[in-house]
Amino acid sequence: MLNRNRSEYGIDMRESPAFPVSLSRVDELTAEDFITLFGDIAEHSPWVAEAAAASRPFEDIPAMIAAFEAAMRGAPHDRQLELIRAHPDLAGKAALAGEVAQESKREQAGAGLDTLSPEEFAAFERLNGAYKDRFGFPFILAVKGATKHQILSSFEARLTNESETEFSTALAQIARILRFRIEERVVVERRDLLQTGGKSGDKSVGQSVEEPVCSRLGRRAQSMIEALSRHSTEEGKVTRLYLSQEHRAAADDVASWMRQAGLDVSEDNLGTVRGYLAPSVPGDGRVLLIGSHIDTVRDAGKYDGNLGVIAGILAAEELAAGGAQLPFGIEVLAFGDEEGVRFPTTLLSSSAAAGNLDWRALQATDGDGITVREALKRFGCDPDKAASAAYEAENVLGYLEVHIEQGPVLEAEGLPVGIVTAIAGASRFRISLRGEAGHAGTVPMSLRHDALTAASELVLAIEKIGQAGSRNHLVATVGELTVLPGAVNVIPGEVRMSLDVRASSDAARLEAVEAIRGAARTIGAKRGCVVGIERFHDADTVPCSEAIQNSMAHVISNMGIRPRRLMSGAGHDGQAMARLCDIGMIFVRCRAGISHNPLEHATSDDMGTAIEALIGTIEELAQQERNVR
Repeated sequence: MLNRNRSEYGIDMRESPAFPVSLSRVDELTAEDFITLFGDIAEHSPWVAEAAAASRPFEDIPAMIAAFEAAMRGAPHDRQLELIRAHPDLAGKAALAGEVAQESKREQAGAGLDTLSPEEFAAFERLNGAYKDRFGFPFILAVKGATKHQILSSFEARLTNESETEFSTALAQIARILRFRIEERVVVERRDLLQTGGKSGDKSVGQSVEEPVCSRLGRRAQSMIEALSRHSTEEGKVTRLYLSQEHRAAADDVASWMRQAGLDVSEDNLGTVRGYLAPSVPGDGRVLLIGSHIDTVRDAGKYDGNLGVIAGILAAEELAAGGAQLPFGIEVLAFGDEEGVRFPTTLLSSSAAAGNLDWRALQATDGDGITVREALKRFGCDPDKAASAAYEAENVLGYLEVHIEQGPVLEAEGLPVGIVTAIAGASRFRISLRGEAGHAGTVPMSLRHDALTAASELVLAIEKIGQAGSRNHLVATVGELTVLPGAVNVIPGEVRMSLDVRASSDAARLEAVEAIRGAARTIGAKRGCVVGIERFHDADTVPCSEAIQNSMAHVISNMGIRPRRLMSGAGHDGQAMARLCDIGMIFVRCRAGISHNPLEHATSDDMGTAIEALIGTIEELAQQERNVR
C-alpha cells in the first residue's frame, strides 16, 4: 500500500498524472511511486522502471534515459525477448481495435498508422506476418517522426537481416522508444537550473547547490546535441543533408529551443532558423550574429556545427536570464548547406545572409535530379525571395561562432578552448607525372623513367616544404595517388595525385605552391618525367578580427585558461560571413582531433567552458559598445 501523500510532489497517483514532471520531483518519488509513474515506459514491462529506479538520483534527463536502457540491456536474453514480444504489431489488428498501450496507440497515430488505406493495411499485415514467421517476434520501430512510407521501407529492408542482427536492432529501437517517452514526460525546470545548477542529488530543505556555470551549460548542450543526433536518414548514424526531411525536423527542434529561451523566431528563404534577442539598453540598432550549421556529412559526428548553434541559444538565454545590459540585439543563426554534401554547392545559407548568394547555385541538382530551388520549396521556403535573407552591413556588429577544433592541438596542450586567428586559405591541384612504362625484369634501373619513384620524391618534397612553413600554419597534403598501368611486372608509366595546400596567410600559401612547382620541375627533369600541375580550387584566407580575438583572450584569461591562438584549417560559415562583417571563432577541444566521424567527441565540461567564454565575449563587446556611447 502507498502510504505517502502523493500531492507532496505535485502528482496525484490516483489519477493519470499530468506530464511533464520535474526531474527533481522524479528523484524524490518512492520506488513504488516511481514504478507507478513510469512502469509503462517499457511496453507492458514495469520491471525496467523498477531496475532504473535504483540508479536515482539522476544527474540529468540523459542519465535517466541511460538508466532505463541499462536496465533493459542488462536483463537476461529471455527477459529481453519477453520485452520485445510485449510490443504490438505496427498497424496490426490489436492497434485498430484499441487493444494496445496508450503510448503505442498515440505513437502509431502520430505516424499516420491509424488512417491507412485498405491497400496499405494489407501491406502491413503481410509484412507483420512475414516478419514474425522469420524472427518469432514483432517488428519494432521507433515511429516518432517517421512516415508510413518510411516505415514500410524499413520493414522490407530489415526482413533480410540475420536473426541475431534483428534481435539487436529490436533492442536498439526499444532504447529509442524509451528515450522518446522519457523526454516527453520529464523536464528540468528553469528554477531548478537557476537554484541548483541542474543537480538533483542534494535535496536538503532550504539549501541550494552551486554548480559551475560551465558544467551546467555543458550538460544542457550535450542533451540538446543528443536530441539533434536523432534526426538522421540512416539508422544508428548521423546523416542530415541540407533541405532534407531530417534537416526540417532538426530546424523545428532548434526553433522550439529558441522560443523556450525567449527568442523571437523566424526562418529565412534559404532555410536558416533565426532567433532574435532584443537589446536591453539603448544602442545604435545593430545586431551581433552568432551561429553555425545543422547539416552534416554522411555518417558524421554529433558536434560539428550543431554545437555552435546550441552554444548561441544557451548564451542568449543565459544573458537574458541574468539581466545583461546589451546595447545591441543578438541573433542566433542555424545555417544549412555548410558541408556541401547533397548539392555541388557549399555555404549557400550563410552566403545568402552575407548578401553574396550566387543565384546560379539554385539550379544545382542532387543525385536524384532535384534542384536546390525545388528542395527549398519543399522545405517551406520561397527561393524567389532568397535575397531577403541578406543583412545590411551597417546593421551588423559582428559574427561569432563556436566550433569543435577538428584537430589535435588543444588536446595536445591540455586546453579546453582556443581562439581562431584565421580560417585557412586553400589551394587544390591535380598533378600528373608521366614517365615511361616498361618491363619490370628487363629495363635496367639506370635507364628507367619511373613515374612512381618521381612521384614518391615529390611527395617527400611537398612534406618538407610544408614542415618549413609551420610559422604560418602551412600544411600540404597528398591525399590521392593513382598508379598506371598498375601491374606487378610493369614499371609505372604515369602517376596521378592530388595536392591540398593551406596556410594562415595567402602569401605563405602561394609561396609554398611556387616552391612545390619548382621541386616538381627539378624532379621531373632529373628522372625524365613530364609533370603537369592543374589548379582546380582556390579560397583566400579569412582573418578573424584582431579586436574580437583580444576580447576573447581577455575573457579566457580571466577564466584561468591560457588563451591559445590557432588557425582553422577547415572551412566554416565564418568564411561567408566575413564578407559582411568582422568575425570571431572559439574552438573547443575534441578527442584525438577526430571529426566528420562517429568517433567525434567533446566533453560536456569543455563545451560548457566554450559557452561561458562566448557569454563573456558578448558581455565584453557590450561593455565596449556602452563605453563608445
